[in-house]
Amino acid sequence: MIRRLWFGLLVTLLVLSVATVSALGYRAWRQHQSEDALAIRTPNGVQEAFYVHLGGVDQWIQIRGDDRCNPILLFIHGGPGSSETPMSARLSAWEKQFTVVMWDQRGAGKTFARSGRVGDLSLARVAQDGIELTQFLRGHLRQRKIIALGHSWGSMVGLRMVRERPELFSAYVGTGQIVSIPEGEAILYARTVAKLQAAHNPAGLAKIKAIGPPPYRSASDLLTVRALLATYDIAPERNFSKTMTPVVLFAPGWSLWDIYQWQRGFQASQVATFHANDSYDARQLGAAYGAPIFIINGAEDQNTPTDLAKTFFDGVHAPEKKFVVLKDGAHNAVLTAPDAFLHELVVHVRPTVVRGAARCSDRPSILGVPTVP
Repeated sequence: MIRRLWFGLLVTLLVLSVATVSALGYRAWRQHQSEDALAIRTPNGVQEAFYVHLGGVDQWIQIRGDDRCNPILLFIHGGPGSSETPMSARLSAWEKQFTVVMWDQRGAGKTFARSGRVGDLSLARVAQDGIELTQFLRGHLRQRKIIALGHSWGSMVGLRMVRERPELFSAYVGTGQIVSIPEGEAILYARTVAKLQAAHNPAGLAKIKAIGPPPYRSASDLLTVRALLATYDIAPERNFSKTMTPVVLFAPGWSLWDIYQWQRGFQASQVATFHANDSYDARQLGAAYGAPIFIINGAEDQNTPTDLAKTFFDGVHAPEKKFVVLKDGAHNAVLTAPDAFLHELVVHVRPTVVRGAARCSDRPSILGVPTVP
């Protein structure tokens, strides 16, 4: 009997081992395929990834583009702690029109993997990191100004960066634009209750009423309300995890350990900063901006209300501004509809940026900050 048991265990372990090796081999093959498909092969292209020392923390950046003379677009991810770098293959078409820089902020992605938890995750500190990164990119890529594109939490970071140092930026682009956390959360709570009532969902109503209206007591309460509302989101948002999982799993240069740390960084940053921005209101920054302002929001955004973003936008004074609504988009339209988003960037943002830029051959070298190997 014991001999049979041991034999069964050995067979099970052997099968599991073969399955594990096969899965890892398949993943390695898929990563290689992705790396080859995404390789930049143009003569004046750029394809780099490394750490830069910002605000006392080594922070990971990825730089990709077919032509170094194209406008630089710094992608400022959401969260806090939600790096979008492993999903950047979704933006590969952008690299023909822009030099796209992905940045893992402190507490996120490969930055978290190297530096772990850091004490200061405040909006002011992250925005200052972003300004330091902008100064580095100006020197590294020899351009005087860059585009700051902020997604969700990144819109809070990017807007502050542009407000504080407008001379560094050719434009600001917000998507999933956060205007006021107190107002936004109150709107979303009421809309969630209305949707649950319309759907005759007593279990969902019981959950949300047990939590109560914002401000929420914990990140768990917030995520529960978000999950209830997501049930009634458009298909690309409902299927977001399903769509992005293979993109992340087969992302070139991302080990399974990196992906594990990517998830840990998001969880740790959410807990560490949950109450830090409860009173945030973008209007407190003032109405006047020294750089062009563009907001590209999904019509169906159920995380950051597009109508609230439009009200904010209407009160902004800038050298140039444009508000675009993506008809079939929602909160993550930048990733779920990247081609439609690129179209708006090329039609509205790129002409403004190129119009005011020096010719590539005329650009002087600009001193940057040192990289970290």
